[in-house]
Amino acid sequence: MATTGFLLFISLTLPLFIQVATATFHAKGSVYCDTCRAGFETTATFYIQGARVAIECKERKSMKVVFYTEGVTDSKGSYHIEVENDHRDHICQCLLVHSPLKWCNTPDPGRNRSSIVLTHYQNGVVNHVHHANAMGYLKDKPLIQCHRLLKYYLSD
Repeated sequence: MATTGFLLFISLTLPLFIQVATATFHAKGSVYCDTCRAGFETTATFYIQGARVAIECKERKSMKVVFYTEGVTDSKGSYHIEVENDHRDHICQCLLVHSPLKWCNTPDPGRNRSSIVLTHYQNGVVNHVHHANAMGYLKDKPLIQCHRLLKYYLSD
């Protein structure tokens, strides 16, 4: 009886483990233009259509790039990049590659990349959609109303 129960358990759960191990990951995020050069998103921020974003994974010890792919943001400034295979022992990041806006194409040094986990190995995550923090470019010159806006945000 115990052997039958064990075989039943294995036959029901094994396909779930195989699906997790061979699944495609869906990396999602957004790219914005920091019109106030604040270093964070504000009410004056807008999202960039047509920005190129990359996902890069490196080996943990050698830091050699073992995976690289690019995607483009949609009309709402969001990207969705599919990544094949589990990157269990890799350090993966989303990176800004190119902004189509000449007046907003300087990557914000603090928001030009975002770490992303692309594995299910011993982390308890079974969802295949993984979100990265928003990344941003700085506008060449801040908007006139930014002084007032930043004063409001930094009032505390």
